[in-house]
Amino acid sequence: MAVLISGCTALAPRPSPPLHAQTLQLRPHARLNLPTRFSLHNGMLHVRQKIGVTVGARLTLRFNPRFDVTAGVSYTPGYTVISGGGDRIDVGAGSHSLSASTGAQYWLRPPPQKLTWEVHTRVGMAFGGRPSYADLFESSTVSGVLGTALNYQIGRLVILKLRIQERLYRVRFGAHDIGRPKSPHQISFGLGLPFLESLR
Repeated sequence: MAVLISGCTALAPRPSPPLHAQTLQLRPHARLNLPTRFSLHNGMLHVRQKIGVTVGARLTLRFNPRFDVTAGVSYTPGYTVISGGGDRIDVGAGSHSLSASTGAQYWLRPPPQKLTWEVHTRVGMAFGGRPSYADLFESSTVSGVLGTALNYQIGRLVILKLRIQERLYRVRFGAHDIGRPKSPHQISFGLGLPFLESLR
């Protein structure tokens, strides 16, 4: 009997080594967008402020605390644009847009540290047109970017953000615009409000 038990134990499948924990998270979001752009034209500072609301959802597959892959979709029903330089101020309206993207992100300094640093690459497609819904698919843009971002959290109220991106390619399809050359890198600054994360 002891020999039989020993033989069965030897033939029984052994448990495989544990795999790294992976988490899958689906998060709907609704947020207020306030992107600001500064530029210099003829020695004069110009400011362009957008105000809009975006709704959508993001699916995140996290392999470990440093690496994750995301896919998301967002819709902006429209936005207000305020721009000015010197004594001139213009107010206008922008069209609605629909976008979808997928990408990967690697954290060199992962959260929840005060200073976080990540590098990312993304591929996305955006649709947009004039304000009427029928023109949403009037044109589309496919683009790919490679970039990095630094975030510094001050207490629990404010996060300072610095983002640098290089557009690897950008192709626009429309009635009169079939393609566009690569644009230069982009540098942007921003503020984050952690207490509004519950709205995302």
